[in-house]
Amino acid sequence: MSEKRPMFVKPGENSLYPIKNKDGTVETLVNPNVESALSIDNDSKTSFVYNRYHHLPMSTQRQKLPVFQYRNHILYLLEKHQTLILIGETGCGKSTQVPQYLLEIGHRVCVTQPRVAATMTLAARVADERGERVGETVGFAAAMRSERSAETQLSFLTEGTLLREMFASPLLMQYTCIVLDEVHERSLMTDILMGLLKKIAKKRKHLKLVISSATMDAQFLREYFDLGGGTSVIMSMEGRVHPIDVFYAAEPVPDYVQATVETVIKIHENQPFGDILAFLTSQEEILSALETLNTYAEDNNDRNERRKHFPSGVGAVNMLVLPLYGTLPHYRQLKVFQSADGKTRKVVLATNIAETSVTIPGINYVIDCGFHKLAHYSVSAGVECVSVCPYSAQNATQRAGRAGRTARGQCYRLYTEEAYNQLPPLTAPEIRRADLSAALLQLRALGIENLLKFPFPTKPPAKHVLSALELLLALKAVDKTGGLTQRGEMMAELPVRPMCAAMLVNSGEYGCIDEILTIVSMLQVDGIFMKGSGKSAIEARVARRNNFEVAEGDILMYLNVYDSYAAVRDTRAAKEWCRRRYINHRVMEKAYEIRCSLEKLVKNKFKLEDAVFEGPDLGTGKTIRIMKAVLSGLFPAAARLTPSGYRGLRGAELYISGDSCLYHTQQPSWLVYASISTSSDRTLMRDLMVVQREWLLEVAPHYYRLT
Repeated sequence: MSEKRPMFVKPGENSLYPIKNKDGTVETLVNPNVESALSIDNDSKTSFVYNRYHHLPMSTQRQKLPVFQYRNHILYLLEKHQTLILIGETGCGKSTQVPQYLLEIGHRVCVTQPRVAATMTLAARVADERGERVGETVGFAAAMRSERSAETQLSFLTEGTLLREMFASPLLMQYTCIVLDEVHERSLMTDILMGLLKKIAKKRKHLKLVISSATMDAQFLREYFDLGGGTSVIMSMEGRVHPIDVFYAAEPVPDYVQATVETVIKIHENQPFGDILAFLTSQEEILSALETLNTYAEDNNDRNERRKHFPSGVGAVNMLVLPLYGTLPHYRQLKVFQSADGKTRKVVLATNIAETSVTIPGINYVIDCGFHKLAHYSVSAGVECVSVCPYSAQNATQRAGRAGRTARGQCYRLYTEEAYNQLPPLTAPEIRRADLSAALLQLRALGIENLLKFPFPTKPPAKHVLSALELLLALKAVDKTGGLTQRGEMMAELPVRPMCAAMLVNSGEYGCIDEILTIVSMLQVDGIFMKGSGKSAIEARVARRNNFEVAEGDILMYLNVYDSYAAVRDTRAAKEWCRRRYINHRVMEKAYEIRCSLEKLVKNKFKLEDAVFEGPDLGTGKTIRIMKAVLSGLFPAAARLTPSGYRGLRGAELYISGDSCLYHTQQPSWLVYASISTSSDRTLMRDLMVVQREWLLEVAPHYYRLT
């Protein structure tokens, strides 16, 4: 461990929170735009909900929630106004209780959620509170799964499901009140729904809207949904926030993971008793810090048997280090919320799910690295990627607020005060940095003629709109006039990216519908192979190489993995089979569910059938047809080998990811990729497949030509 630990500057009188800004307004510890790629970065999202009143009767649990005291106020405001902007911190009960209050006064309610797991969990919880089974009064529809009946009055839907319901009912006449939840995430789909609901509200004056958020800019939302005459109103249920001392690093730190470890130790040995929350950007960083701190904790706890105080004079206490990230199993996430004994300090290493998604009780100290993972669309590469980058000033304020929930707290920022003053005020919403092709395809399918005049809450960049339209034209989803083609109509109904939708729609022509269903399903999940450490990492690599890797690339490897898993899925040995081959069983089950959903659409609704080819349908001939079917969707994401490395079609400098099975082989002349990521100053291609130059000319003659 480095002897030189981070030095922090003592906060001045004006660094306490809450504070007044120069214009006289009070700065509150909320983040109006903490969007930060939650829809893509799995480590930064969770469906876990901690209930500290689980031992009480259900009716008592409902009354214990902070939102209960606001029930009559909420209903009164919604009676007087068409739109209610409801602001309340995570855990106050707004997602489960407000829909029930609306149901109790006779509304037919729809509640949207950005994620499938949250949709099903909330529906089950609300049905449980009402003493019913899911599918009666309370139901849900998400990811092609539906539990609803004619008696259902309260429906929990994913945002994409509600969007698809608009195909059949453009004005959503089946609902009298719509609750748009988790708006603070500002996902692309959230912004699209906000624009559509605003248009619907103008047509249906008696439709009630509840815009629910943990940390969104309420004034912005009120102005956006105000249709004239004060039709929208704000109600805040925010709790008290205690003052927080903010410390900055005296000089920039070269390694924020190492600095986080050293700051944890510094607080532990020099500050009074209280739990610590440290923010890092990813699972890998958390596990790295966890290993170092666990070694320190073991030594510290052993020494405490022979001492009562640290050299600083602070009482010696034990240390318990716990990780928290989105893909962590729920039973391990639960440990973060359980109180340690009075002689043990709890240290939580978390991604930004601890920023707004969950609230951890008992935190007195926050260590903030100043970075988070953010997704952005690369026009030159043609796909989205996730990278680590500095956050916004509002992210910093929200993270600091985690230390002031129960008492005065301290926040240690691992960057200088000068760097803080240079941070952007807000994180750009996803619509400003996302691939818009799927969104524009959906809007076109809904009959939105002029996409440029659509009332987006935040206008997308013109170059992203142009790039999306070019991609849809290349995939033949729209014609040259911007009208939707027959192929585009089918692609719009498929809940996957347009490139993957094009593969599915074209698969019948190549006689490989089943194989493309599998490939597309596997491309929708992440973390198929488990990463070990030390000896187990070598074993995992050998198991993957010996059982699944092929010369054609990762995409064909995924097909091998799924086919092998499908052969043992219905046996008792499925989990053991996955464990021996270092495959994530939960991810494979998710891929299976996605495949079943897509198969219903492709075979039952679209009635696609495999073309018949002469000769035996196996071996090299079948493999080439599968690869061409994949290429029919991924041809815009091709790269060619040059003396200086790979180059994308628009000149992007690309490299093969170290996780790819092509990384240790002779580099092919041409390949296509399904996703990219960034590492330091390199753009890495992931989910690769080798192709021939002639195939590009054959599959996409309208896109490629010889020069």
